[in-house]
Amino acid sequence: MSAPRRTPRTRTLPGLAVAVATVALGAVACSSGGGHPTSATSSRPSTQATAVTAATAASAVVPGSAPSGPGAFLGPVRRIPVDGIRIGYRQFGSGPDLVMVMGDTGTMSDWTVDLLSRLGRHYRVTIFDNRGVGYTSDDTSVPDTVPLMADDTVGLIKALGLQHPALLGWSMGGEIGLTVAALHPGAISALVSTGGDLGGSQAVNTPPAVAEELNSPRTTGPQMLDLLFPADATAARTAYIQQLGLLPPEKVGDETLLRQYQAGQAYESFEGTWDGLPDSTVPMLITNGSLDEITPPGNASIIARRAAHAQLVMFPDAGHAMLVQDSGRFVSLVTRFTEASGIG
Repeated sequence: MSAPRRTPRTRTLPGLAVAVATVALGAVACSSGGGHPTSATSSRPSTQATAVTAATAASAVVPGSAPSGPGAFLGPVRRIPVDGIRIGYRQFGSGPDLVMVMGDTGTMSDWTVDLLSRLGRHYRVTIFDNRGVGYTSDDTSVPDTVPLMADDTVGLIKALGLQHPALLGWSMGGEIGLTVAALHPGAISALVSTGGDLGGSQAVNTPPAVAEELNSPRTTGPQMLDLLFPADATAARTAYIQQLGLLPPEKVGDETLLRQYQAGQAYESFEGTWDGLPDSTVPMLITNGSLDEITPPGNASIIARRAAHAQLVMFPDAGHAMLVQDSGRFVSLVTRFTEASGIG
């Protein structure tokens, strides 16, 4: 019997951020520790340096957007035109380029300072808000879809003058990354996808009871944490709550919630990622928590078998938030993967 279709995940990440906001605000005073990455100083080919300079000139700083405290290294938000919208992004760190794609209606502030700090020691990192989310505008005259957000990601890469960066996506961001690799393989040099699936008829779907809890407005912060972390990952839960309070929250409106609901729904019947993946030449690192309740871990195996150049790494005793639950191991794995792929 085939798996039931997954209820679209309208509240997966933003729902958590809202539900635990009061707890996180009480933890703002807690520092994440760790060193801050230096600004981008890596050497680049002159043509790329020129393109990056031009992109900086074409973008505009959002006044008052530079965080203080442990997140100060992220710098201000800048906005740049991309295919009819303006995408809000931050750049920090030094090294080869890494672009990070957030999940379903999640914002840049939903990445943890700890994870970003670790990655910024190895890469020049670009984080951004998907269309309609936070600092990024939208064009509501067109339906929002995962392929459209993949186009936005490629458009941002081109607008910023990045030359074949590595791409890292979490949850729906992983699905956006897989779609980039399938439909725009020449845009990126490598892909790290965690907690995503291939959509269409091949996806192993979220169990109905979990999907109902994800989408219910009555679900509390602790209940959402139960879906992201295993029951015994107490320290990781506490750290995540503290981390959510370190960056100013961003807004996600009801219209965007609905549009990304519809994007998730459309991805349920989109076969383009599945169809295009075998022909992609992009090296891929596919990761998942073995206890992931939101994106069943069987999806990672399906992706790894379908892709031509993929390696699979499962994180035992970890859930959907495995990249923050075990950020040290995750970042070490990512850096080894990109180095082995000839990046950096």
